Amino acid sequence: MKQLQHMILMLCCLMLSPLTAWADDDPNTIVFQETFANNPNKGGRDGNFNEGSSKPNFDNAGWTGDNSTKIYGAHECIRFGTGDTNGVMTTPEISLGGASYAVLTFSAAGWADTKTTVINTLTITANTGFELSGDNVISELEKKVWNDYTVLIKVTDANATLQLTFTGKRGFLDDVVVRKITTIPTPSLPDDFLFFPNTTEEKASKHVMLSPVNYTVAYYTTDGSTPSSTNGTEALQTTGVPIHGTTTVKAIAYVGDMVSEVVTRTYTQGNTVNGISAFCDLADGTEARIFLADDASHETRVLYYDETRHQLFVRENTKSLCVDFGNMTTFSPTPQYNQHIGGWIVGKKATDNGLPKLIATDNTSTAFLAIADPVTEKQTAPVEIAASELSSYPADWVTVKEQRVGTDLAVIDRFGTGAYDGALTDLSGIVIPDGSTQQIAPITQNSIPGVVYVLDESQEFTSPTTDIDNATVRLKRTLSKDYWNTFAVPFEISGANVFDANIREFDSVEGNTMVFKAASKIEAGVPYLIKPSEDIVNPTYSNVTLSYQPAKGIVRGDYRFVATYVPKELATDKTELFLTTDGKLGYPTSASEATLKGMRAYIQAPASANVALFVDGEGTITGIEEIDNSQLTIDNVYNLNGQRVTQPRKGLFIVNGKKLIIH
Repeated sequence: MKQLQHMILMLCCLMLSPLTAWADDDPNTIVFQETFANNPNKGGRDGNFNEGSSKPNFDNAGWTGDNSTKIYGAHECIRFGTGDTNGVMTTPEISLGGASYAVLTFSAAGWADTKTTVINTLTITANTGFELSGDNVISELEKKVWNDYTVLIKVTDANATLQLTFTGKRGFLDDVVVRKITTIPTPSLPDDFLFFPNTTEEKASKHVMLSPVNYTVAYYTTDGSTPSSTNGTEALQTTGVPIHGTTTVKAIAYVGDMVSEVVTRTYTQGNTVNGISAFCDLADGTEARIFLADDASHETRVLYYDETRHQLFVRENTKSLCVDFGNMTTFSPTPQYNQHIGGWIVGKKATDNGLPKLIATDNTSTAFLAIADPVTEKQTAPVEIAASELSSYPADWVTVKEQRVGTDLAVIDRFGTGAYDGALTDLSGIVIPDGSTQQIAPITQNSIPGVVYVLDESQEFTSPTTDIDNATVRLKRTLSKDYWNTFAVPFEISGANVFDANIREFDSVEGNTMVFKAASKIEAGVPYLIKPSEDIVNPTYSNVTLSYQPAKGIVRGDYRFVATYVPKELATDKTELFLTTDGKLGYPTSASEATLKGMRAYIQAPASANVALFVDGEGTITGIEEIDNSQLTIDNVYNLNGQRVTQPRKGLFIVNGKKLIIH
């Protein structure tokens, strides 16, 4: 009796919230089913709730009820009753085959007329030998809305044959099904799963949903004991079962003295690790919660967020991690470089070709992470390492210098900042291993370029296949303030990049003298003479266009001033000259001294020529004898046009038949 009282209470509660009929895979047998599908007229299932007056038709013979008892055919359903008179209809006899319990399910809706105050009602009764509970008395049908209802039938006379009578006003009836109960369905519990409480506190809990079948009474336990009607907690409807830590939930269902099997599920609380290093030490495939403490010993900062792949790269002191969100919703707003991250997040440890990852799972949420800008802390910067150390810095932001792309190091254009094959570079980016191959994906942030092209005077230079705009270039050579330097680079130097220096370009030839005039900028590929005001050592140039065009040579008659980006073997036959550091023109006399370093220029001239250089505003560079103007005989001084000069100033002149520079 106690179980039946619980069952009646449960079903009365369920009347407040209409129930869905049994699923097709219900283990209990249908012994009677009426669809009323043979009623083709208006009303009810066609959405019209104020029509339906035809003769009723039934799937099953033996129904009592017609227009005389206020039972009418509607659209694939039955309308019963009028405004002041009940409609009455009774099923054929239904055999329950010796079952102790049965269940009736049906759908009903209320008439739509709002002009009267008559309440739409429906009552179900049974003949002697049966007791009904649950939705057998519906005091008010919802107007214009179909709802599903359940009535439990207890057999009190095993020899009786069931008949059900429907009595009601101003309503519609459909889908009448009777099943005999031979098996009590077990309550529904989610499959075993790993879970994480919503905080790190021990008292935190989670809930799993227990759902008993609507005509049963369920009991559950969380202490490992077997539930029963006298042991455990009663679940009348879908119930959230609290679990604390790893918990085994057991549940059982009753109908009267009939009982289901016990369903058992174990929910395991996942492990929490402190910090990125501890997470990376986990075995691949382990789901865990990582706690990121925002303090001096475990300061976690954002290195880079890849919006395309929903991947966040973070560094905790000296250890980094890729947090891979996949297609799940991520941060809002988007995390930014250098921000702090604290709190915790759940994910599965993975190593993707050497890249340590936290892979998002169903338990992953960013709701428990806090993100904030630094206040007084230093900005996060790339770690400068040797290329041989890359394998020790997966997922980290590093800088490696003077690496030739495709030869010394694999570079991937993962974040839209790439470098061409063969280029000598300084690289700043995220280390993205690919198995045994260590590769770097350049990133540009905090004014640190991802790619710096290095032009080394002692190494080969590989030109790009097309111009590269907004490039950063580091020139690895020294320009001395003490003498004229030959100079040639594959990019223009102008505007803010122009250094404080005298710049001269090859303009013309006077006899054997190559004349250089002043210039205001450096054009890509063109050779120049440069004397800076201060020594320039390994300068860096930003936002330049690295040209794919080869180095150029300027030709004036039999003389050429030729640029070279790479070390050049000069001829030893006096046809290729270079500028020495003591301000002289020289030529190699043997192969051992014939190499000119790159990013320079040399002179090609006839072997027999006594070559001299006239540098505008500065004087001569040659084998031309240099004398002071106080030593000159004024009467014998001529300019290069053959005009006699009585008061020569600085410049190139003909004195006693010889070319001299006066300074």
